Amino acid sequence: MKFVIASGPVIIENGKLLVNKDDKDDFYKIPGGRVEEGESLEETCIRETKEEINADIKIIKPLNPMIIYKNPQTKEEMTIILMHYSAELLNKNELKPIPPIKEVKWLDINEIKEGKHFIAPNINFLIEKRDIK
Repeated sequence: MKFVIASGPVIIENGKLLVNKDDKDDFYKIPGGRVEEGESLEETCIRETKEEINADIKIIKPLNPMIIYKNPQTKEEMTIILMHYSAELLNKNELKPIPPIKEVKWLDINEIKEGKHFIAPNINFLIEKRDIK
């Protein structure tokens, strides 16, 4: 069975969550991606965020990890471990989508909780675990 470890930041400012959308999915998700050989989870989080939305971040602390047993897009059976980190954004005015990312957006957390946005499953998981308030 396939095994994937991914890492990404949870960046919240003024009651809004920083998310992006790529050309593979039609939902908003937290920036991040797969851990590369020789990389730490924190290094992956920082690198992927820079590669996807040009963001420089400072990691504050680890949050609840999530384990998924099917690929959300393909439904292929695999184990995916998503590592989340609370992070601070250091260059807010320089954010931009870097292909394949199409959009970078701040979503109101209350609107997310009300179901007004189509989001990745791990965002709801982080809300349930109270990592996103």
